[in-house]
Amino acid sequence: MRKIPYVQTSVFVDDRASFGGNQLATYWDLEKNASLSQDEMQGMTLEMNFSESTFIEKPTLDDCDAKVRIFTPALEIPFAGHPTLGTAFVMKYKGLIGVQQESTILQLGIGPTPVEYLETDLIQMTQQKPEFKESTDSIYTVANAIGLVPENISSMYPIQIVSTGFPYLIVPVKSLNLLKRARPPLPKELQELSYREILVITTETKYSDSHVHARMFAPEAGVLEDPATGSAAGPLGAYVEKHKVLDNHSLGDPILIEQGFEINRPSQLIAKVPDERMSAVLVSGRVRLIAEGVFYLP
Repeated sequence: MRKIPYVQTSVFVDDRASFGGNQLATYWDLEKNASLSQDEMQGMTLEMNFSESTFIEKPTLDDCDAKVRIFTPALEIPFAGHPTLGTAFVMKYKGLIGVQQESTILQLGIGPTPVEYLETDLIQMTQQKPEFKESTDSIYTVANAIGLVPENISSMYPIQIVSTGFPYLIVPVKSLNLLKRARPPLPKELQELSYREILVITTETKYSDSHVHARMFAPEAGVLEDPATGSAAGPLGAYVEKHKVLDNHSLGDPILIEQGFEINRPSQLIAKVPDERMSAVLVSGRVRLIAEGVFYLP
């Protein structure tokens, strides 16, 4: 029986909640991870049943400190936000990089991804230049897929597909109450959409210091609803700036995103778009150490 050590963290935690953020299991022992097959990694991730688990391997690119493989309970994916920040936290915690190191570059499926340690538990990643694509879905199709009606969808901003490494269908709704009524798409409804990862947003928030309240549904990835989606925070930040969604807000100011309340995992994500060129998007959040353990693998 093989013993594979892991560290559990919660990423994008909000200090106002004792338990929250997005849970992550990171398997950090490079030598033992090298013995794992892809099927074993997938099975271990399903066994943990968090939104994602990560496996750290030796990099194959010279400028990267580690290669990180990211799995949801259903499949391996090239990029995700909270696994990137959580894995970076574990790398320093377990001494895979120097304790005084202020930044690292992780080799992800989308390529090298820079990460900065702003504080011990506050970590920031640089996401790719956003891509904006028009959605081909009708308001009726989108509303029906998430259990709402067309009148619930805001007409002030577009339903749009945005990506900073992973694309999301962003759907603005009129109020927080309506957003709470939304639900993950059923399989038949999901097949009718142009894109399957759906980010539902509103500018009505629970906390007065938040700018946007969000929910993210990804049933095909094995995640009915995600507590905090870092790879969606970048597209959301770019969307907010492009369409001037926020009042009394200047380009480059932090955009505070609250998520996870509907599934009892309150979370806070921070997105920044540094300049008008939108050459990159910065996403940051706090990481909380939760537990350490050993996975016993036959």
